[in-house]
Amino acid sequence: MIDNIFKKNQFGEKALPFPVDWVRTQPRKVEDILSGLSVEEQVGYILGLDPQLQQNLLMLSEKAVEVTQALPVEEVYNLIKEVGREDSLLVLSMASPDQLQYVFDLEWWQGDKFQPKRALDWIALLDQCQDPGTLEWFLSEDFDQKVVLFQAFFKIFKKDEMTDSYDGVEGLEHFTLDGVYDIFFKIENSKEIKKLLLLLAEKDQNLLYNLFEAVIWYPVTLTVEKAYQWRIVRTGERGIPEFQEAMGIYSRLDPESLKLKLSSEEEFSSSQLGPSPRYPLAYLDDTLFLTQCLANLENESRNEALRWELVCLANKVIIADGLDLSSTDVRHRALRKTLGYINIGLELGAEGDPEKGVALLNQVWIQSFFQVGYEQLRQVRSAATTFINENGSYVENFISSGDKERLGALVFRFPQIAELLHDEDSFNWRDPKSIKDVEVINDFITRWKFYSRFARQGLGLDESTFLSSLNEFDYPDTREALNLLTLLTTALARYVLFSQISCEPLPDVAAKSFLEIIFLPGIFRDEAKVCNEDLITSFEQELFKAPMAWTDLDKTYLRELLTECSKNLEAQFGSLDITRPIEWKFAHGLCIRSAADGNEQ
Repeated sequence: MIDNIFKKNQFGEKALPFPVDWVRTQPRKVEDILSGLSVEEQVGYILGLDPQLQQNLLMLSEKAVEVTQALPVEEVYNLIKEVGREDSLLVLSMASPDQLQYVFDLEWWQGDKFQPKRALDWIALLDQCQDPGTLEWFLSEDFDQKVVLFQAFFKIFKKDEMTDSYDGVEGLEHFTLDGVYDIFFKIENSKEIKKLLLLLAEKDQNLLYNLFEAVIWYPVTLTVEKAYQWRIVRTGERGIPEFQEAMGIYSRLDPESLKLKLSSEEEFSSSQLGPSPRYPLAYLDDTLFLTQCLANLENESRNEALRWELVCLANKVIIADGLDLSSTDVRHRALRKTLGYINIGLELGAEGDPEKGVALLNQVWIQSFFQVGYEQLRQVRSAATTFINENGSYVENFISSGDKERLGALVFRFPQIAELLHDEDSFNWRDPKSIKDVEVINDFITRWKFYSRFARQGLGLDESTFLSSLNEFDYPDTREALNLLTLLTTALARYVLFSQISCEPLPDVAAKSFLEIIFLPGIFRDEAKVCNEDLITSFEQELFKAPMAWTDLDKTYLRELLTECSKNLEAQFGSLDITRPIEWKFAHGLCIRSAADGNEQ
């Protein structure tokens, strides 16, 4: 992990003034070098590094507290999330109240719902820092948030004529600081909260008693609403909008709009929030057009503003998608999706020209690229939905399970694409990230439009056929395993045997005869057989006679299908000894009816 410095120098980041492996092998030298650097210089080096390396450098810095508190709050939060809460106690102990406030604003709330269990976990974590000063953030916390926190953790009663009812405290742990306010904990582990109360009693007794009175008298629902509004104000200042505003990212935008000069360069001046976070760039794929353009963007002021835009846009995506800002997995997916949509929009606007891409990045808010990218995928979803509505019940008779999943993934709110893993036997679903992805998806939909027409008009398969003759076969052994390739190969067999275009299941004797004919004779006994391409070409020409108004693309798709058909025959049947009984359940590609089911012509 330490050796993985993210894209050092690629986007104008400073290269470390020492080899990375020194952090592990010669930490004393690293300490000496860092001691000669100012806080600002250390911040400049740390930004953009892998989070684990960031933390390791902070551990070696004599000015660690000052450097940590000079980092953007978003960068500190990302460091904590990536390293892990329990492993980032050092950073937590050095964070400023504002940085801690940002952490808690994201961690303690899910939407407009306060999460007491999360809050308690974080307070317990801060207690592990073994520094009472780390709890001083509480003193600067919004008053209503303090009340919400305490109301979630305990009940308070006071020995007077108005608040001494003590209802609902049976079985709850009792605690008192002064014998006047009786505290009954609603949580099992109260150690950290007791410690916080004792700290407050030392620091500001008047504040503590005001909080006790507020816990007694403030209506819970109203107090939570007020605390949430203050939280919205704080997060809004850091580029985290409310839901209605965030939804604006999914409004439509035409690629032509990107060719206009939308804003003057002055509008992209460096943010007043301080140095920009770098962590969003960690999710840039080296192959993306956006990555290439960013590497050539020399305007540092624009670079700085753009990094802030990325952070804010990713936050908008999380909120607009109704997801949890504090989830590490959600943050990862949102950043990849954001960068992917931006890349698609930038590719379209620049027409694939890197120089135009750099010029556009200098002129256009990146949200505009995101919206253009989203519009392309909205069109994909619309096309897939229309196809399924018009042909879904029909193609379900012969679509493979894999293609069915791929087609279904395109009608999600955000279309997904299957990405093969290294073993090529499994895949992950991901958001499209390039024009090539969009082209692949559109080709997939267009291909299945052809398959649907071809099955009806070229192979003569209608719904009644699937319910009658094609419902009587033994192999494939399940109806779900029947697919277009099997039907086409069966039609090829019937054409070779009987000069007819039909997908009716073959008797096993006829299937053997077909296999004897379709393969060219081999020279050696154990040689894998090869299909007779003349027979397949003849079959192709016969299919072209179907009244389908064939286009060049249709013909290409058919040739590809026939090529796949030929390869499958060779793979599944080319090594079989046809003179012996064939276990059809182990070979896939023909629709077979056993001899016991009846005779064929």
